[in-house]
Amino acid sequence: MTANTHMDISLKPADDLFISQQREFTVTLISDTGIDTDKSITVKKVSKNIKFDQDVSNPIKLVYGDKSLTATADLSFTVLETVGNNPVHDGDNITFEIDTDATSSGIIFNNVNFTGKAKAMNNKMEISINQKADLVIGQSVSFTVTLSSDQLILPDKHVTIKNANIKFDQDINNPINLSYIDGHKKAFAQLSFTVEDPSGTPIQDGSQIIFEIHTDAATSEGDFNFIGFIGKANEIDVGSLALFVEKPYLQTPLISNSKPLENNFTPVYTTLKSKSGKKLVGTPIFITSVAAHKMNEFNFKDAGNIDIIPEKIGPNDGIMLTSDGDGLVKFYLHPKLALVGTVELKAIILDNIESLAKKIIYIVNYIEPGYMNSIGTPDIFGYDPSGIYANSGLPYFMTSVSSYDTVSPGDTILFFVKDLQANNLKFTGHKLLISNPKKQLDQYNIKIPYSIFEQQSKPYEFSYSVVKPTGDTLYSETLPVTYLGGVFYEPEPEVKRSYDMCIVHPSIGVDPNIAIPPVNSIGYDNIMKYPGYTYNGLFIEIIRSQGNDSKAKLNPVPLDITDITLNMYINSDNKNFTKSYTKQIDLKEIGGPGNKNSIYFHIPYDDIIGINWRGNISFDYQFFKDEIIQYSAVWDGYIGTTPPPGSN
Repeated sequence: MTANTHMDISLKPADDLFISQQREFTVTLISDTGIDTDKSITVKKVSKNIKFDQDVSNPIKLVYGDKSLTATADLSFTVLETVGNNPVHDGDNITFEIDTDATSSGIIFNNVNFTGKAKAMNNKMEISINQKADLVIGQSVSFTVTLSSDQLILPDKHVTIKNANIKFDQDINNPINLSYIDGHKKAFAQLSFTVEDPSGTPIQDGSQIIFEIHTDAATSEGDFNFIGFIGKANEIDVGSLALFVEKPYLQTPLISNSKPLENNFTPVYTTLKSKSGKKLVGTPIFITSVAAHKMNEFNFKDAGNIDIIPEKIGPNDGIMLTSDGDGLVKFYLHPKLALVGTVELKAIILDNIESLAKKIIYIVNYIEPGYMNSIGTPDIFGYDPSGIYANSGLPYFMTSVSSYDTVSPGDTILFFVKDLQANNLKFTGHKLLISNPKKQLDQYNIKIPYSIFEQQSKPYEFSYSVVKPTGDTLYSETLPVTYLGGVFYEPEPEVKRSYDMCIVHPSIGVDPNIAIPPVNSIGYDNIMKYPGYTYNGLFIEIIRSQGNDSKAKLNPVPLDITDITLNMYINSDNKNFTKSYTKQIDLKEIGGPGNKNSIYFHIPYDDIIGINWRGNISFDYQFFKDEIIQYSAVWDGYIGTTPPPGSN
């Protein structure tokens, strides 16, 4: 007997295929004799404006019914909002083909060719969590359901939860009321659940979390599409919850009307992982301070430099963040004005999994205490009021801190310099943690590099602050210092350098064909402003690339690195100084051709004008990767930028 075979899909050409929405359907094979087992379907000729949730580059196994007279496969796709840079429009064709290698008594099944239309949806329902989030077993998750339209939403409507396999805090057997705003063009409901099985059965690592949100709300344009959540339950590696602080010491002005110091912030981040090592995507975590109300002393920005507003959850204020597609949780912490102290952060998987940050953050500064309130004066070995000179050739000097009455292990001594001409006080980045006061104080055993004095033959003041574990601060008196030279300002000689040297470009732009090679000269003509061009000075380019060669001595910076510090070192017979830059400039601001993956810095004209020939100039850069500081190779060259007679 010849078999009667038929293959069909539950999706019909007239069905609404809303842009940005997911659509599920079933492929069904039917025969009046048995269908060959262990067969698959194949999805072909998929239009670029949809993306299947399944890996359609490989065959998808069929699931067989009674006596193998039927076989099915469940599929789903999302209608994309854009294809590349091009938006998907209302009425665009959506196409694909379904084929199978299954037969029945030697008879093949017909292919199914589908053609439908993308449809713009003005009625939108969204949820504030990732619809495919990796969540943590036992985690409490709060989220908002938001309905929006350009038409009025009918009043007194509800949302309902269906097909949930986790424990909601609301009674999901009954509809949940919507609240209305924006003249009934928006409606919302606050919902929450715990990643637990409602039956009390323990949830296993890797288990699927599912629920659907439906609504009876509608507008004159029609109904709202339901939203499906399909996530995963995970056992978190608690160690991955510990936040890494790149710059644990931040300086803040002590005068309330002072401007914030440039680049006075620290990146804070971690990559969330499960115990099996999988990166957790879309996982919400709450970040707060160990001590109550400390979060109000800071401003926060996300990885895209957008302000984050702290919110109160439980007893304390904090910020709620979600891991990105690589499991990364990242934000920037900026101290507010006129605050000195410490803050210890912790990250929490609500409600009961938490981890302290790997470093305490110190908000530091120096204020002259006067003799009676001071704890001493810094002492430099070989100090001379007329100036200090590195006559030994060593790049550092030895200093001593006097004992003070309240000294105790855990105190941190922070060293400062003040440029008296510029009236600019800076934390040097150098510190001493007290563990044994008798061995560490009252003797010349603290090394401080001469490079803290950023320019030779200028008057500075050298001082220190002591930050107690409680956050209380003590201050020394100042010591006048003029550094007279003796060692070059140069990149750190004893570090491993694993990344490509930077590229130095003249003032006319960052065209790859216009660069100043190393061991060449930077002259006035390289930094002047030319007619028709926007900038003077120099541009420094740092190449980034997705792929690195583990066998290569040097590599470009990985694409996911965005926070980089560029260092410049200059030594000439009239100017000797070092300067660091963290503020970047966009390729669009520079104008003209350039590598869109690179990071660029602008060296202002005023920073490098008037340097006598033949000076030495060097550049290097540094960044953190996997919580370890990395260094680039050094660009070395010569400089002479004295303006010619008659120039402006």
